[in-house]
Amino acid sequence: MCGIAAISARTSCPAIAEMLGVMSSTIRHRGPDDQGKFVCDNKMAALAHRRLSIVDTSSRGRQPMLNEDATLALICNGEIYNYVQLRKELEAKSHSFRSQSDSEVILHLYEEYGPKLVDKIVGMYAFVILHIPSGEMFCARDPLGKKPFYYAETPALVAVASEIPALLAVPEVQLDIDVRALGIFLLRNLRQIPDPMTIYKGVRSLPPGHTMKISNGVVRNVQRFWHPSLKAQPTSKEDVRAALECAIERRLTGDVEIAALLSGGVDSSAIVAYLTQKMDTPVRTYAFGLDENDIELQRAREVSNVYGTRHKQFYFQPEKQHDLFEDLLVHHGQPIMALPLTHASMLFDEIQKDGIKTVMAGHGADELFYGYDGAKHLLLLSKLEPVLRLGVFSALAKCMRGAVKPGRLRDALEVITHPKGARKLALYENEAHTLWPQIFATPNDVASLTDWMAPWMHSAPDAYIDEAAFLGLMQENAHAITIGGDLPAMLHGVEVRCPFMDRDLAELALTTPYAQKVTLGRNGWSGKRILKDALQGIVPQTVLNGQKRGFGYYIQEDAVLRGPWKERIDDVFASPNTCGGLLDANKIQNLKSRFDEKDPSIPASLIAKLYALNRFLAIRGRVPS
Repeated sequence: MCGIAAISARTSCPAIAEMLGVMSSTIRHRGPDDQGKFVCDNKMAALAHRRLSIVDTSSRGRQPMLNEDATLALICNGEIYNYVQLRKELEAKSHSFRSQSDSEVILHLYEEYGPKLVDKIVGMYAFVILHIPSGEMFCARDPLGKKPFYYAETPALVAVASEIPALLAVPEVQLDIDVRALGIFLLRNLRQIPDPMTIYKGVRSLPPGHTMKISNGVVRNVQRFWHPSLKAQPTSKEDVRAALECAIERRLTGDVEIAALLSGGVDSSAIVAYLTQKMDTPVRTYAFGLDENDIELQRAREVSNVYGTRHKQFYFQPEKQHDLFEDLLVHHGQPIMALPLTHASMLFDEIQKDGIKTVMAGHGADELFYGYDGAKHLLLLSKLEPVLRLGVFSALAKCMRGAVKPGRLRDALEVITHPKGARKLALYENEAHTLWPQIFATPNDVASLTDWMAPWMHSAPDAYIDEAAFLGLMQENAHAITIGGDLPAMLHGVEVRCPFMDRDLAELALTTPYAQKVTLGRNGWSGKRILKDALQGIVPQTVLNGQKRGFGYYIQEDAVLRGPWKERIDDVFASPNTCGGLLDANKIQNLKSRFDEKDPSIPASLIAKLYALNRFLAIRGRVPS
């Protein structure tokens, strides 16, 4: 796991090495073990790499890595889990390897298959391959976006980096606030600015499952390569069990100890169960909660006792975690707000102190197998939707839609009066129409949302629950599953491996009918049904039957905003930053007053995001330490 940086200039750039050095230094926390740099003789292209040594920790695994005839150079942030199999196939085709590194297979795959190499690899990655003679760069980001990839295009060059702050060292990057991106950040489920946008007009994010070419300082050919089927077809619990076991087995590669996060829930318990079977020594496990009496921590201790793990648990510290929250803003380089990120940052800080570089975690299981509480409402709506779309009901819904107040009924009316592929987008556009006038000075300046989600819906599923879940996986929930598995961990030099986000397992889950994932009966609703069935006999029954609770469940955002962080939040909202006049201070203060009065229409999440925006603006441009 590492950090990458690259520059492609339109003409010879004498300062390219110096500029690249500053970029590399900014992301040194991502790779504290080693560093490397490659600059073309004509000073038009350059690569830098910060290394966290996991596979082949020797100097032979150092990057940038060159192929046999020194025509290609590679920098990669990530892990290729099927590299052993790929290496054998390539050696059979007469390719010669210099290291045992998993990254080296990317170079030889590119020699053999060109851009189609992305169809061969299974893993998490963001990489750049430089064709040295031509100066052309081929870039790719893994299907689910586990590894970040940011880039900025200026009149003189294109710069690439694992984190936004590294791009701030590049002259002429346009750093005006992207008002549309900011507006979207403040809407419903989002806790981060979604790909391909960032807070800055001049900085973009390569979306998950996309490739890009850069030629002589110009971005060309941004293309999506991952098009998973969203067509439902029955699967079996045996298929799910086999796919999960394979995903965990793949992630056992490396030359360092592998630990695990343990919440006591289904997902993390399943990982610990499999690791216990595979490893010769007791697994180290780590948990986080409110205090000693936190039920989640009690469940984690029970699971630890079952599997004989070496277990540690840590508790919420409001002041320390506010400091970590601001560290996350600095390293992320744009607004983000989700308390579990601060919990994770504290946890990874402690994990790093134990000398652990790699952990496994259950990120993605809830999105793929429908474990969130909201799934029961989506299930009901999806079952009723075919009937509600019939003539008289559809006509009535269109008449009622504009007269109903925001809420679940209004959402349902929006869903059944829009075609598949546009249903979730309709909810966002409706909310933008209501919310933005309450925040922006001139809301009409905020553009439409039609080109944001639409690219992910070229082949929309029939059931609304599947549409909502896929967009949640690829866009809405990045704070929890992709950013959450990278940002807080890499801040402390720790790699997170997520078996549930394995490409094969994800593709299986995406075609599994929703009726096999979430059920509603006399005993209430049950999410992740097929996953729980697959884990019978592997995970304790008490865990499988336990109530769903999220990471840090007993540390609720509302309580933190009204409690230990209240004084800070009151100070910020007394004189809120208007982003150079984009926002209306009086409107924002009115929202905060209504929140203080416990107006149910003002969610804690909105106040939290406005607070995060203000703290980001206050520390904007600070270089990570």
